[in-house]
Amino acid sequence: MIIIPELPLEIWQDRLENEINTLQSLGVLDRDSIVRHDAEEESFVECVINVKAIGFLKDGADLIPLKNHRIGLRIERAFPYPGGITFSWQSQIFHPNIHPTEYISPAGEAGTGYICLNVLKKWSRLSDLETTVKALQMLIENPNPDDPLNYDICLEAADFFRENPMEKIREQFDFDSLGEEEDDYDDIIIIDD
Repeated sequence: MIIIPELPLEIWQDRLENEINTLQSLGVLDRDSIVRHDAEEESFVECVINVKAIGFLKDGADLIPLKNHRIGLRIERAFPYPGGITFSWQSQIFHPNIHPTEYISPAGEAGTGYICLNVLKKWSRLSDLETTVKALQMLIENPNPDDPLNYDICLEAADFFRENPMEKIREQFDFDSLGEEEDDYDDIIIIDD
């Protein structure tokens, strides 16, 4: 039986609060999604982070640029040690290194949420969420077709990005205008009395 180390509860709670505050300061935390479970036998926090980076959805032969991506995050009592944190990709994306949970294969199988990223595979007690969010943004915008996940949609994406490098795709789209779009949840309505 492997015993995963844990920080003392008070230190873990402080570290967790610092990480949540960092996510909030980065503007990626969906505050309404936070679920805390505090029990002696099991403590964890779940939330959704919204990462902004230019990725794509494939519709037939067309690529549709997307800039908002949802990732589920579960931080368990073993955090910050390996095994104490889990990321699950939720929103649709056409990417060789991401298998989103919203994807349904032609055979009717749901996606796994797996993300192939060294920062996640080699998590250590020195890792933090700010660096991880930045790495996720880089992964979205720089797919690695040479190391795809072994799922049909990821293998198809790997073939596509090998034949169509990101430099070539960037020339086809006006990414500056995509970056200026506002999200519905960022709108502010001012009512004059």
